Amino acid sequence: MKLSEIKPRTILKTTEANSRSEKLSLLGLEYVSESADYHRVPKTQMSVRFDNGNTNTKTRDHAHVFARLDGQGKQLFAVNVDGAGHDGSSGAPIPRKVGEFLKTKGYVIPVTFVVESMSLVDALNDRFIVFIVYE
Repeated sequence: MKLSEIKPRTILKTTEANSRSEKLSLLGLEYVSESADYHRVPKTQMSVRFDNGNTNTKTRDHAHVFARLDGQGKQLFAVNVDGAGHDGSSGAPIPRKVGEFLKTKGYVIPVTFVVESMSLVDALNDRFIVFIVYE
């Protein structure tokens, strides 16, 4: 069954539900798969999909960034909410407009605008020596 085929008990206003997951939630249905909702990065043709973390797979909340609207084109990178790489994206450059947009969504974006290989919190929780080098 398609989302458009589900008949709500009341008419939904577009201001009440702007995404598929919000519409399903208003209908009393749970949306459990990875999000199919893509958000346009303002002033670009890029899009972002926000996924929730999963304790079973030990993943954190993260975002996948695509080169084109609606998740089309190449996936540029994926980043965890703490700025660490997701799905092997460590070291990927973050376009400034994308980084600024992710910051408005609560993501910690490094000042270098490069996806980190490890978060500082992870490093401090294990036995690592942290070197900070200034040039």
